[in-house]
Amino acid sequence: MAEFPKLLYIVVVDGDGGGGKGVSFRYTRSVLQSTLQLIGCKARHAFKISRSVFEVVRSKFSLNELLASETGVRKPEASQGKENDQHISSLKAGGEVENFVQFVKVEPSVIPFELYKRLTTVVVKRETLLDIICEALSEYKYVGPNQRADLILACRIRERKESVTILLCGTSGCGKSTLSALLGSRLGITTVISTDSIRHMMRSFVDEKQSPLLWASTYHAGECLDPVAVAEAKAKRKAKKLAGTSQSIHRGEQSEGTSNKKSNGQKSDTGSGIELISKKQMAIEGFKAQSEMVIDSLDRLITAWEERKESVVVEGVHLSLNFVFQGDVSINSKERVF
Repeated sequence: MAEFPKLLYIVVVDGDGGGGKGVSFRYTRSVLQSTLQLIGCKARHAFKISRSVFEVVRSKFSLNELLASETGVRKPEASQGKENDQHISSLKAGGEVENFVQFVKVEPSVIPFELYKRLTTVVVKRETLLDIICEALSEYKYVGPNQRADLILACRIRERKESVTILLCGTSGCGKSTLSALLGSRLGITTVISTDSIRHMMRSFVDEKQSPLLWASTYHAGECLDPVAVAEAKAKRKAKKLAGTSQSIHRGEQSEGTSNKKSNGQKSDTGSGIELISKKQMAIEGFKAQSEMVIDSLDRLITAWEERKESVVVEGVHLSLNFVFQGDVSINSKERVF
């Protein structure tokens, strides 16, 4: 009897879809390990659990050994192919394979590598594989009320049926780049991008004279703004905010007089507010203006990634909490982690 080849691939099939396109996904040990890490397993535990799952699947589906002993690696004859079909049909009719494994007919024209790949592949229904994985997780104390749901979601993300977007915002030097690299490696997310890279990409489409704000450093972006225009804009925003609060608090004829006094006082502050804009405040306003330009392009990129079901980690100083919460509300049926 030929030696049973090592199990290299587990093809997961949804329901009774068979091995058709669009309903199956091929797992290797490394892919399964990254999927387990995605739901929170430690790296060493994920390695052991993935190895245990493959061993269990191999032992349950050792019926492949019968096929390997009959076909081998040599080029089969046409009559032998018919005998294999009859043998597999009889096994299925007897209920010995049930819903566990589906065999692929070995054609005479198949090259040895393709034959070996088929002999090292097992096709399993999704529910069967989930049961095996959950049982292995329980042995390592990874139990919880949402264990199966988390595993299903992780599988959908790994199979690119769903996507997750991780946004890391913070000041310079707080460890965003280090954390993004660690998250990408730990969760198996290959796309890790910085907002500085997006800004550099935008610079290739716009000349420095046309958009000096985009070409300026984040720390010196305020030098590209007009202090008078910034002061007037801040005064208008402040007056609008004060008018809104006064209308919500005061009612009737007395409220009208109070609001007029406040509006007149604000107008007098507008002229003197131009000189009150400090260099520190100008640097902040320049940073905000440049961030709005970068975030506009970033939002389109994230939308494109989500349409392709591609998970991504984005980090940078241009990300703000306002953009994070705005994206959480505006994007429906998409997973975002902040």
